[in-house]
Amino acid sequence: MTEKQKTPNDGPMKGRDYFIEMAKHPRSRVIMANTSDTYMMADITRQGDIIISRLRDELMRSITIEDFTRYMDEYYKIIFGLEDHLQFIGSKVGIDYRPSRTYKSMKKNKNQTSMDTPTEP
Repeated sequence: MTEKQKTPNDGPMKGRDYFIEMAKHPRSRVIMANTSDTYMMADITRQGDIIISRLRDELMRSITIEDFTRYMDEYYKIIFGLEDHLQFIGSKVGIDYRPSRTYKSMKKNKNQTSMDTPTEP
């Protein structure tokens, strides 16, 4: 990594210390990229985090529960499909795929009609 790196939108320069501090944040994850595919997934994940966070913020303001549920069902369907496909590929190359904790937890939850339906308290 270079000593200084520009932000994605060509904003102010940020030094190595900034990135080290970001890695210490409890909600951060550091990803070792072994292939260019990993870079692509990291970029998709970063944008997805921002977009889904905004979607949740807009629930009941500009997004109806029905739309929210539909969007999230499709989102999880895609993510679960990726998990299932990676498990399949792993089996072909001799790697035991470990599904994410969220994937395992949501697969166990069979009581909700939707994977992300807001529930009553």
